[in-house]
Amino acid sequence: MEVPAIYAIAAGGIFLALFLIQTRHVLFHWTESISVLLSGYLTLPDLVRRHRILGPWSRAGVLLHVSYIAVNIALVFFRTESLVDSGRRASELALINIVFPLSAAHLSFLAGLLGISWRSCCKIHRATGWMAVALLSFHIIAELLGQTLNFPLRETRNLLTVIGASVLGILAFFSIPYFRRWSYEIFLRSHQIFAGVFVYGTLQHLPSHSGSARLYVYVTLSILGLTTLLELVIILYRNGIFSGRGAPRAFISFSSRNIRRESFCNTTAANIQIILPRPVQVEPGQYINLWMPAVSLWSWTQTHPFTVTSWSKGKQDTLKLLVQPRKGFSANLVRRGALPTDSLISFLALFTGPHGITEDVDSYETTLIIATEFGIVTSIPYLKKIIYGYNTCTSHTRRLHLVWQVDSIGVCIYYDPFLDPS
Repeated sequence: MEVPAIYAIAAGGIFLALFLIQTRHVLFHWTESISVLLSGYLTLPDLVRRHRILGPWSRAGVLLHVSYIAVNIALVFFRTESLVDSGRRASELALINIVFPLSAAHLSFLAGLLGISWRSCCKIHRATGWMAVALLSFHIIAELLGQTLNFPLRETRNLLTVIGASVLGILAFFSIPYFRRWSYEIFLRSHQIFAGVFVYGTLQHLPSHSGSARLYVYVTLSILGLTTLLELVIILYRNGIFSGRGAPRAFISFSSRNIRRESFCNTTAANIQIILPRPVQVEPGQYINLWMPAVSLWSWTQTHPFTVTSWSKGKQDTLKLLVQPRKGFSANLVRRGALPTDSLISFLALFTGPHGITEDVDSYETTLIIATEFGIVTSIPYLKKIIYGYNTCTSHTRRLHLVWQVDSIGVCIYYDPFLDPS
C-alpha cells in the first residue's frame, strides 16, 4: 500500500472517530426512544397469559421463538438431496444447539458472564434444549425411514448410543414444570447426570472421521471446562479458602410470633448473617447460592438461592439474608433451631455469587416499589440504596412510593423488624 493511501486512511479514521463521538449523544437518545417503543408494543404486552404449564409469553418472545424455529427448519432442508441428508444435517445442528445448554454447570454463573438475567438465561437454555431434542428426533426418524440404519445392539458403541438417546428423551420428559416442582433438587441433579450420559453416548455414536460433528462436541466440552474452572476459582477466592482466614460462617437466629396470644410460637423467618473472610460487593437485587452441608442429611448436595438484604456503598464483610420457612432446606433449617426461637446457631457455609443484575434507580426522580407479603425482602436493598442516595445527594431520587400488599395489617407488625435499615 502506498504511503499517501496509508496517510489518507489514518486521517479519515480520525475524522470518523470525532464524528462518532459527537453524535453518540444523539444515538443514545434514539436508542432510548426505540427501547421504550419496543417495550410498549412487544415486550410488555402478553400474547399468552400466565398458565400452570405455559406462559407468560410476550409478543417479542413469541416472535423470537418462531424466528428461531424457522431458521433451524430452513437450515435442515437447505440444499439437501434426500431425507437422510436432511436428517444428518439436523444432527449437526442439534450439536450446535446444545453448546449453550452445556456451556456451564450453573445457569446463574452463565447469566452473570453474559450480563443477562437468570430468567432470560433459563429461557434460552430451555429453547435451545428443546430444539436439540426435536432435531435429534428428526435425525433418528430420517435414518429409520431411509432404511440406512445398521445398528446391531450387540456392539457396545451402539448400545451406548441407544442409552444416550433414551436418556435425552427422559431428560426432556422430566423437564416438564410439573416434575420440576415436585422435587427441584432431584430434578436438578438428575438433569446434570443425564446430560453427561447423553454427551458420552453422543461421542460413542459419532464416527472417528466425522471431524465437524466431533469438533462441536469438543468445543462444547471445552467451554464447559473453562467456565467450570473459572467458577471454581471465583468460589475459592471469594470464600477465602486458601487465605488463612477460615471459611465463611453462617449465624442464624429466628423471628417468631405468638399465635392467638398463646404460648405457641410460629417461626416467621430465619435471620442469617454470613461472616465473610474476604469482603464482596453486592448490588441491590442480587442473590447468592448458599451451601450449608450440616443442616440436614442431604443438604450437602443442595445449594439454595437467597436474596441479600444487606447493602452498603462499598464491599461488605457480612451478608444478611432473610429466609421464609417453607419446605425442604428452609424447613430443616428451622427444625435445627431450639424453641423458644431466640437462640443463635451457626453452620459452616460456602456461597457462590453474587448473581443477578441490578436496576439503576439513581437516575429517576420518582421511584415506585411494589411488593407482596414476604417479597418485601427483595426490596430492602433498593430502599437502603435510595435512602442513602437521597441523604448524600448522590442520586436524582426525590420521591419514593412503597406499595406493600399483605393479607392482614397484623403481618406488617411481624415483618417490621425486617425493615431495619441497618
